[in-house]
Amino acid sequence: MPPLEIGEYMTDKVLDTMREHNMLAINSVLVALSGGADSVALLHIMHSLSQKHGFKVYAAHVNHGLRGDEAVRDAEFSRQLCSRSGIECFVKDADVRALASEWGISEEMAGRKVRYDFFAELMETHNIDVTATAHHKNDSAETIVMNFMRGSATAGLCGIPYRRDRFIRPLLDVSRCEIEKYCEDNSLDYVTDKTNLDTVYTRNKIRNILIPEIEKEFNPNFCDTVTANAKIIRDDEDFLEKMARNEYDRLVSGNTADAGEIVSLHKAIARRVIRTMTDNVCTTAGISSSVVDAVYKLCKTCRTGTSCDIARGVVARIEYGKLIFDYAQTDCEDFSYDIKLGEKCFIPELGYTVEVCRADERCNDGAKYFMLPDGVGCVTVTNRRQGDRFVPSGMTGSKSVKEYMINEKIPQHMRSRTGILRIGDSIAWIIGYRRDERFKFYKNGIKINIIY
Repeated sequence: MPPLEIGEYMTDKVLDTMREHNMLAINSVLVALSGGADSVALLHIMHSLSQKHGFKVYAAHVNHGLRGDEAVRDAEFSRQLCSRSGIECFVKDADVRALASEWGISEEMAGRKVRYDFFAELMETHNIDVTATAHHKNDSAETIVMNFMRGSATAGLCGIPYRRDRFIRPLLDVSRCEIEKYCEDNSLDYVTDKTNLDTVYTRNKIRNILIPEIEKEFNPNFCDTVTANAKIIRDDEDFLEKMARNEYDRLVSGNTADAGEIVSLHKAIARRVIRTMTDNVCTTAGISSSVVDAVYKLCKTCRTGTSCDIARGVVARIEYGKLIFDYAQTDCEDFSYDIKLGEKCFIPELGYTVEVCRADERCNDGAKYFMLPDGVGCVTVTNRRQGDRFVPSGMTGSKSVKEYMINEKIPQHMRSRTGILRIGDSIAWIIGYRRDERFKFYKNGIKINIIY
């Protein structure tokens, strides 16, 4: 390519990317400007396109407070660069190290949060349509390689997306070499962040050591090959995601789905349904493929009472053929409340109030009526106890409460949170379920109201 053509070639290439990915329907754009070659080239190209396509360009620079005088230099460089082009530049100073400590995250994550929060704030305050970041083809290839080594699912092998919500990446079809050549041929000055050369960071090792070695020994066009494959994977991923969304809508109600139905799906779709379910209950991003596979295995064995941890107190469990995502619940400790006749008592462990009243005749009022043996002045509400037995209404022999709860398919984590009404030393009612035959009401006794 003749050197003098690189400017026009690059601009046309970026314009094609913007047209293909619907980035041109804008009135204004905020360019994320670090001062490096990538963002300087992006600012120059966007400024050039703005004059022909009628959108306004702004710039934003963040000083993370991590590199001392060098960072101050970069901020001043960005201000001066924008001033010479008549572009309004917003600069934010942040103490990312302190924020990372306060938030309990890495400095890299804290820096990213500060930047994107700043961009979002500027878009809202100044009514700017989108923010353009200077991610390019090599960045995308590095991301793919890093995700592959970490064991990512196919979604992580799609590379950096061209757009996400109000953030666009117009340089994703352009290589780092092309960007540096563009800056050289257009006499564009830029600054260099020395931390990009520090091989302590995984991404820098991939960028500065691994990929150059692959290009030298195996494939000189490695970044082109990887990003071209990523486009194919992205198309496949979009198709599979649409199929999975249809199945998710069909099978999932709240945080519950039929485990057998999930296993009947193709595993590629089942995995995506499970991942979507985890996304709905987990605030932690990036659930690993091994966790998804563990949940799939849970569905396949489909044994009631089995479970696996997902993240931060979230569990997936099987209850009578259902896959349920829920927050981990410990067994409820033993509780016991004596309620005298004519009184009400709120049971915090159960979340409702129990009212005990005398009754001469049965009324059709929704209450439960029980015979009250002579000499019993109160009833007791507890949860289950070891060895509990009762005589289910309509039967003559006794049955263990444990066996009854299993047969009624009461979820295991709810069994210690199910109220049991006791009259004297005997169970009269598993509240909300079965009454005891021995306390059948004839005339003169008590009625129990459950008040939510």
